[in-house]
Amino acid sequence: MSVNRQNGFTLLEVLIAGFILFLTIAAMTMVYRGAMLSSAKAESSLEISAAVPPIRQSISSVFQAGGLSGTPSGEGRFGQVDYYWSAKMTYTGQPAEIILEDSGAGDDLVYSLWQVELRVTLGSVERAYQFSEISW
Repeated sequence: MSVNRQNGFTLLEVLIAGFILFLTIAAMTMVYRGAMLSSAKAESSLEISAAVPPIRQSISSVFQAGGLSGTPSGEGRFGQVDYYWSAKMTYTGQPAEIILEDSGAGDDLVYSLWQVELRVTLGSVERAYQFSEISW
């Protein structure tokens, strides 16, 4: 008496294997997508961070030129980065007597301390920075 055995997989085994394959592909897709999003965010942050020093230098040149009053502000573009800045005067005063004597300047020398707020935008990413500037 010989039993006729067929070699192969049952339908249930094939369905379970297909489901495991689907789960593996879905998990790898999610890992890849997360890595791509993180990479894009890091690239945007790096581009913004690289643009801040030259932008700050251009803002400083405005204060070094002098003649500022009220609430100075400005905007511009550096590469692909858009920026807007505004400043508020926080202190006005005269230098110490020693500095006036050494420089030979008169009593009319007055300096101002400014609090500058800088907003930098690249696409949908926006960062805010604050720093101080001095003018005289």
